[in-house]
Amino acid sequence: MDQALTHCSQAAANNERLEFLGDAVLKIVISEYLFETFADQDEGFLTKVRAVLVSDSVLAEIGARYALGDYLLMSRNETANGGALRKSNLADSLEALFAACYLDGGLARAREFILRIFQPIFAEEIELADFQDYKSVLQERVQALGWKLPEYRVIQEAGPEHDKVFTSEVLVARPGVLARLRPYAAQGQNKTKKGSEQQAAKNLLQDAHFRGILESV
Repeated sequence: MDQALTHCSQAAANNERLEFLGDAVLKIVISEYLFETFADQDEGFLTKVRAVLVSDSVLAEIGARYALGDYLLMSRNETANGGALRKSNLADSLEALFAACYLDGGLARAREFILRIFQPIFAEEIELADFQDYKSVLQERVQALGWKLPEYRVIQEAGPEHDKVFTSEVLVARPGVLARLRPYAAQGQNKTKKGSEQQAAKNLLQDAHFRGILESV
């Protein structure tokens, strides 16, 4: 367990190798969970949802929820530079913990641990039953009309480092001579940047005026 929480700046026996193994353990557990939970969904859906769940941003969020940074063993320099709050460190250390559970108690114990700490993510944030890649849908609709690609920007970050809420805005420029007018826009919020962009794209696609424009062209 100590090795799983040891940053590479601290010692030769750090968590990098455990991180490698933990990544594989996490993917098999999440893949199995999705396969059993969404028996009526195709491979494309399962792949997209898994990519969200095993992303560094989600892992870092989980690590922050459990104050994992407080237990990391790092060099003084890494600590002074905010290493305990760095998202990459939180994500890597969490994967290393998954590996430690696997090596200590096998896949069953690792599965129990992973699914237990992922429950808030399943229930609150990812909205698995309604998951769709709205950014891709929006891009495809806009490209089909020959318009410029949507642009995304984060316009606000609120809350403490371990529990941030991101607000993103998507902008779609009007075509032709209308390009000088204000672009079509929508905003979205989520606890990850990618999630807030997805929500913004979804909100724009569901906007009655914008949807009417797309259907009338």
